[in-house]
Amino acid sequence: MSRRPRESRKSVRRRAAGCLINSINRLIEFWIGRIIEGMKANSEKDAGTREALIRAGLDLFGRHGYEASSIRDIARAAGVNSAGIAYHFGGKDGLRQACAETIVATMQRQVLGPEPLPPLPPDLDPDAALEAILAAVGRVTAFAARAPESETIARFVVREMMEPTPAFELLYEGLVGPVHGRLCALWAAAAGTEAEAPATRLSVFAMIGQVLYFRLARPAVMRRMGWQAIGVEEGEAIAGIIRAAVAASVLAARGDTP
Repeated sequence: MSRRPRESRKSVRRRAAGCLINSINRLIEFWIGRIIEGMKANSEKDAGTREALIRAGLDLFGRHGYEASSIRDIARAAGVNSAGIAYHFGGKDGLRQACAETIVATMQRQVLGPEPLPPLPPDLDPDAALEAILAAVGRVTAFAARAPESETIARFVVREMMEPTPAFELLYEGLVGPVHGRLCALWAAAAGTEAEAPATRLSVFAMIGQVLYFRLARPAVMRRMGWQAIGVEEGEAIAGIIRAAVAASVLAARGDTP
């Protein structure tokens, strides 16, 4: 019976070193995985904290104003440590700016849609332009009538309009500029007017005002209509009335009869 040749000491050392290296590599992979998981968890926690502070800021700034809303009150409403405001936003003013940025992003999606829009073609069909306006009215009305966050957004915006702060500039540049400007361009294409004509700009403000009224005067509307809530059916009824009024205004400016 033949014997296996005995391994040399060099071969044994090489094999042992290989096993040790493999073990070290597995250990490194394990700890890297744990570190990555921890980083992801911390990132998700940070994002959740940031969102909670923005929601609390929108609510308290809108209800009580900037000066009357303390860092402690905002943190308590968000359920986080007061230091989180400085960590995420650099202070209360940074939080106010973040609230305004959130409103701009939200309302741009509601009015213009989720995707970036190309410039309007110069030969846009008037009826297609009117349909685009009515679609935007439907989206914003549904959001204003039923989305829970629309109440805090409306409060914040109205307070900024009545008592402008540095956040007003951000709201103006982010909403009135691109959103109102886009709607004016659509209105002009639909009605056959100039986009920057005073009548066009005022008509678009009047259209926006109709939507805002049903958000700001929600309790009065519900009581007068005998509604217990504004759900899908009620929201559609509101949107239908506003769309009809907008269409009539466009057709009147166009010189057509509804």
